[in-house]
Amino acid sequence: MPDYTEGIKKEVAETKFLIHDLRVEGFLNEILHYHVTLNTDLEIYNIAQAQVLHAADVQELKVKFGVMRKALQDYSNAVKSFSPDRTVLLLGRRYIETIRDVCDLILNPLWGRSDKVLAFLPDEARSVRWRRRYRNCISWLYGVHLRIEAFLEEQEKPGVREEFDIGQDVRDFTRDVVMGYVVEISEARVELQLDRLDSAVIVGNRPRFRRMYFNLIMNAVDAMSGRKAGVLNVSASIEGERVALRVRDDGVGMTTDKIQQLLSDRPTLDGELHSLGFVFVRQTVAEFGGDLAIESTVGKGTTVTLRLPYLPGKTAAELDPSRQDRYRLPPRFRSFQAEGESFEPPSGRRTITDVEARARVAMREAPAERSPASGSDGQQRPCGKLVFEAYRKSQAQFPGSIFAIAITENDRVEMFTVKPYERDWNISHEDLSPMHFPATFRGRLEEDELKRPTLILKPPQNIRDYFEFKEVPEADRGSERFKRMVHDECIRVARKLVATGLDPQISVHLASGPQFFTAPPELLGTEPFPLDLLARQRLSVEES
Repeated sequence: MPDYTEGIKKEVAETKFLIHDLRVEGFLNEILHYHVTLNTDLEIYNIAQAQVLHAADVQELKVKFGVMRKALQDYSNAVKSFSPDRTVLLLGRRYIETIRDVCDLILNPLWGRSDKVLAFLPDEARSVRWRRRYRNCISWLYGVHLRIEAFLEEQEKPGVREEFDIGQDVRDFTRDVVMGYVVEISEARVELQLDRLDSAVIVGNRPRFRRMYFNLIMNAVDAMSGRKAGVLNVSASIEGERVALRVRDDGVGMTTDKIQQLLSDRPTLDGELHSLGFVFVRQTVAEFGGDLAIESTVGKGTTVTLRLPYLPGKTAAELDPSRQDRYRLPPRFRSFQAEGESFEPPSGRRTITDVEARARVAMREAPAERSPASGSDGQQRPCGKLVFEAYRKSQAQFPGSIFAIAITENDRVEMFTVKPYERDWNISHEDLSPMHFPATFRGRLEEDELKRPTLILKPPQNIRDYFEFKEVPEADRGSERFKRMVHDECIRVARKLVATGLDPQISVHLASGPQFFTAPPELLGTEPFPLDLLARQRLSVEES
């Protein structure tokens, strides 16, 4: 039986697709947890009037959460019990409406008042320290609200088509919504790279295109869920009369039988809540007049390629800018700003984006962040020892430490910062270095399944940020220079960690290893490997 394309079966499938896509419960729980923590902080620091007002806000949020969870339970039970289509449709849409109600409350600038309230709290308060993560969740929630509105509009006006630039839309949607999702869901373990994004105007339903693209991202992140570190690469390139959108991961991969299953018609969608996303992908690709291909190797990863027709000669400059902006988050809700983009932060405590705008100056001024290899006492900073001590001091349920480090070509530590995992909240590299985290080596030291400390090391991925951080002249920049510099710095980082107190036999997982190391086989494909093995690799200057 082909995928459903009309009638109530289509309406039920579309509703299931959206609910499958939203994945909103975890983010909403984070938001509720944050506001409960904020209210507790106000009580601890005796900010009585604000605490009373905020307690009323939290109670209102809890009530709406209760309604939403009851709606989810009713919908899930109807699906699992194979209830009639009209029952599933009614309960599914009711659940979607409750999510929208919660979004309307949280995004209302008159509710919560967290920006104003935080100004009364000291920097060590938990809610102040966790505010970056809260803002990521708010950004994600605003994206959820936009997607629900687009879905409801699509139900009222089915078949709406428009022209839009695939390269620009992937870039905008990734920065506005997708990047925050990947960072939070993977706990910053998955590196999302935006590769080549050609400008190509395609025609179709843009909200459906975005939902399709997001499904591919979710599948890729899920495929890397068991990895210590992973890389997710997205590109869109013109190839003849088509533009090819590729989503590539280095996750668990798939067998040939599994690929055939994903690409073939499913006999029914009744009662299923798992793997619905790829059915939607197939449908949407067909609506855009495109074709779909999957390449995968078990244990090495998967590449999904969508080839869509585009309008040759049509440029993004000819498109209606108001339509472009209609699908974007307002700047104040964006976790990742575009180049040259700025906005005024709300009154009260500075926002993370305000910090990012000042970070380049601050990083060069702060000795704890960018410091020479020798401290004030003339001794080398014990980076390796500090990473291990932070891991040992961690009070988290799963102890660990997180760090960022940069080494110059003359082996000077030009930046180093480290923190232990916190008891109640996950910490990411943006917390350590909001401006430069994409341009430095990032690492985590945490326990493996046998409770042994294991090092996870991520090389820089943003070429432009890396060259700017290293102050490489424009004329000397290029992909080969980037690979050589990162290759050598990776070895220098390993040597520095060993020389300053980290156990040379500690196990290492190296993200994107094949991108920077073409030899030796004992370093690639046999992870984890001992840190000493990486430290003993030859630098480019030593090989020449």
